[in-house]
Amino acid sequence: MKKILCALALMAVTVSLSAQDKIVRKVRVNLEEIQNLMANPQRTPKENDKLKQMMAEAFTMITPTLTSPETKKEMANAWDIMGKLHMFTFSPEIDHIIAKEPLDTAKLAKELYAALDAKEKAYLAEKDAKEPKFIIPNKLDIIKFRPYVAYCGQMFFQNAQSSQKPADYMKAVDAFKRWMNYPKAYTILGTDAAALEQDEQTPQIAYFTCLSAYFAKDYKTLMEFLPQARNYTQEKDQVNQLYLTALVEQGDTLGWLKASKEIVLTDPVGNEGITQNVLAYYFNRNDLKAALAFSEDLLKQDGESKLANYAKGAVLMQDNKNAEALPFFEKAIQADSEFSDAYYNAGVCYSNIGYEMNDKLTGKKMTPAQQKAEIEKVKAEYAKAEPFFLKVQELEPGNPHKWASRLATVYYILGNKAKQAEMEKLCE
Repeated sequence: MKKILCALALMAVTVSLSAQDKIVRKVRVNLEEIQNLMANPQRTPKENDKLKQMMAEAFTMITPTLTSPETKKEMANAWDIMGKLHMFTFSPEIDHIIAKEPLDTAKLAKELYAALDAKEKAYLAEKDAKEPKFIIPNKLDIIKFRPYVAYCGQMFFQNAQSSQKPADYMKAVDAFKRWMNYPKAYTILGTDAAALEQDEQTPQIAYFTCLSAYFAKDYKTLMEFLPQARNYTQEKDQVNQLYLTALVEQGDTLGWLKASKEIVLTDPVGNEGITQNVLAYYFNRNDLKAALAFSEDLLKQDGESKLANYAKGAVLMQDNKNAEALPFFEKAIQADSEFSDAYYNAGVCYSNIGYEMNDKLTGKKMTPAQQKAEIEKVKAEYAKAEPFFLKVQELEPGNPHKWASRLATVYYILGNKAKQAEMEKLCE
């Protein structure tokens, strides 16, 4: 009797095991009718209702089979069906994209991600099969769907720019990270993954990943994709600023200093702002030795560089070596005839020289003739400053606070009351 009972128990298990596989096969049959209905753009309201009902039933029937230990032979089939059901769900949103119509981005992303994950799981369930049925079509779908992942990122980013909520930016981060990690995330790609890793859009998507991560305050992600983002030359300066600002916001001052110097020394062209920030960092700490070393490192790279010469001049000027600083500012101007800050600092140097000369006259015993001669020397230095400040005015007419007060002082010393009054009015 015991043997008979055991046999009956085994039979029950066998029937239970095949029941889940039968459900999968049944949904597969229904899937064909769903697909036929989806393919008909002229569906009647009744057919639309039927389609919705069949989709809901298919999801309800297939979902338990995906986690049931009783699903054996048809597990790959089950995941393939789930992938297709999610595809059917998001396909109307793709139609909206093609037609340039409004769409539900959240729905597209949710269903798209689910479809991709289902296709990967179908592959994992079938990869050791002798005659796989779903691997090739699912691989082609995964390759085809990658641009839609980037599209979701772009749409989420635009929405986040309107709301300015970090949580909304995180949706963009998630989408862009999925695109970036695509080749590694979907093992179904196999040897095709290498081609996706070399996608020419990678630097651009990396940039948007970092930009979204910055606004979401997700600094870990920003740092992760920064190396690839720095290859996006169209936004090179923006990427550097994201990097440096993120370091500052995290309180990593030493990291900021190291990164700033690396950026400038690696690529000095167009990084005047970063150079000045590094110099200001040293000046605020009265560390002229480090500032001088930094400027000399720049000069070693390129002695003709406007940035290197400007930096050396700035350090010398900060050390009150105005006469020594002037040749460096003038060389920077020769390298870039529209380098406003170099003109400004050259003018300041001449003004400082004149001020120091005038300061030494205080209390000095002189005849009226000697005093007049010395004052003329002072005026001559201020007169040398005038064309430099006028050039700053020409280059930055909308920024009078930078040059008006300096010119007012020059004209006061030179005794030009009309021009002095004109400049002082601009300072109000």
